[in-house]
Amino acid sequence: MIENHTNMKYKLLSVNTDYPTNIGDYIQALAASQFLPSMDGFVNREEIAQYNGEECVIIMNGWFMIFPDNWPPSKNIHPIFLSFHMNRMAKEKMLTHPSITYLKAHEPIGCRDRYTVNLLQQKGIDSWFTGCLTLTLGNKYASMGKKEHVYFVDPCIPNATRQDRVKRAVTFLSHPFVVYKLSKKLHNQDNHDSLIFRISRSSQFFRFYSKIFTKDCLENAVFLTHEDTNDSIMSDEERMNEAERLIRMYAQAKFVVTGRIHCALPCLGLQTPVYFTQGNSYDEISSCRFDGLTELFNKMTFTSDSIVCDFNYVGKLSESNIVENKKTWEPLAKALATQCTESICNFT
Repeated sequence: MIENHTNMKYKLLSVNTDYPTNIGDYIQALAASQFLPSMDGFVNREEIAQYNGEECVIIMNGWFMIFPDNWPPSKNIHPIFLSFHMNRMAKEKMLTHPSITYLKAHEPIGCRDRYTVNLLQQKGIDSWFTGCLTLTLGNKYASMGKKEHVYFVDPCIPNATRQDRVKRAVTFLSHPFVVYKLSKKLHNQDNHDSLIFRISRSSQFFRFYSKIFTKDCLENAVFLTHEDTNDSIMSDEERMNEAERLIRMYAQAKFVVTGRIHCALPCLGLQTPVYFTQGNSYDEISSCRFDGLTELFNKMTFTSDSIVCDFNYVGKLSESNIVENKKTWEPLAKALATQCTESICNFT
């Protein structure tokens, strides 16, 4: 425990790597920022062991980590472990003896998913399931304003195969104008794909999603992405502004369809209806981060030729036919807000 808290600094985790920017990392930072008495800068998550700046408090929420050699954090960082995810690909290097000692010094560890809880408990580290801090974004950003748009945010699209090329062709020939319009929306972030690829992917999208959503709904929807492949948003402040812009949009959406958990989880907190889309198979690196989270959503699971929904609905979904969110996230969000506030108070 720090003896003198008067001049304590409070910082957020940033993610600055050679990988494409995933704005979801900054949506998590935005969630943490709600609870800080001040915002005194950023610390790069992937260089956290090398940090040699002023002593600071950081809420350790999010995905850890791409470069696990840079763990555990610097002694100048005073961590609050809530919504912490240790990924399978990093666990060996993040659970060395020094790391276990470090985590034990800061236990109990609040974990974003049940996979991380089990992983830490196997090493004798006191931990519990908190869910994700982005569930609390409704505390600040919930909107009573006009609900205008339907957003598709990086929705799951089954991979096109040789076996289904005839079905894709039939879809395109049956709805050429809709498919072409969707091809421009689905690929407005990247103009390097060929027209044939764009049409093929859009045909695949429409072939599946038109089974559940009305044609008008799909045609009029706004398509967004959380990944900036061109890295055009350069500074951490710009990325935070983009995260806030997206959250305010989701807060005013009629509903959202997404394959991104850091779009779906905030939508729950924002009281915005959301459908989470997923494939029927993930590798362990991807699936471990979902454990305990996807059950909070209304889910659509895609197989090679069908969609399975874990919720009931009548007729096709549309702007006027919307399924309400589950309520199981609410106790998690309330507990997270309370725990986060109390933890910050220990440093103020």
